Amino acid sequence: MRILTLLFVDTNTKSLESLLLSSFLSDENIKELSRYKLEETKKEKAASMILKNKYVGEYSLNEFEKPISKNCYFNISHSKGYVVFVKDDVPIGVDIEKIRPVEDDLINYISSSEEKKYIKDYKSFYEIWTNKESLTKCIGTGIKEKIKDIPSIPINDVKTYKEKLYRSQTINYQDLVISITRESIEPFEIKILEENL
Repeated sequence: MRILTLLFVDTNTKSLESLLLSSFLSDENIKELSRYKLEETKKEKAASMILKNKYVGEYSLNEFEKPISKNCYFNISHSKGYVVFVKDDVPIGVDIEKIRPVEDDLINYISSSEEKKYIKDYKSFYEIWTNKESLTKCIGTGIKEKIKDIPSIPINDVKTYKEKLYRSQTINYQDLVISITRESIEPFEIKILEENL
C-alpha cells in the first residue's frame, strides 16, 4: 500500500516574524504577504509559500489559480492556522478544516440527500466538505459547479467523477478533518509529519 506523507504545520504556535526569517521566502513572497491584513492569514500564506518553495521549487498558477509544477503534483490547504501539504506523482488534492459548528443552511446547500443521511455531527459534515474540496482541488478547478453535484461518498474509497476514477482518504487529527484525493484507484495511507518551519 502506498504511504503518502502529509506535511502539517501549526502556525498558531509560530510568530509571523519567525516565519518571515525563513530562507525559503523570497523578497517577492514577503512583498506579496503585505497584501493580507490579518496576521493569521499572513502566517498561513507564509507557511504555504515556504512549503512550496522548499519541496517543489518552481511552480506557476493554472487558470483556476491552482499552483502547478512541471516536476510533480502537489497541493496545499489551510484552516484556522493549520497548513497541510502533499506531493505525489499523480494529480492530488488536499483539504483541511477545523471542526466547528455549522448552520443547517450550509449543510443543506452543499449536501445531496445521500450525504445528508451520512451527516450525524459536525465532524461528519466536514468529512463530506473536505472530500468535495479535495476532489475539485485534485482536478485543478476548485468548486466551479453546484457543490451538491460533487461526490463525496464513499468517504474512504474509489469514486467516479467526470468519467475518471479517484480514491479519497479522510482522517481526523486533533480537532481537524483532513481529506486527500488522488487520481488513482491505488489504496493509500496518510502519514502525518509535523513540519517545524
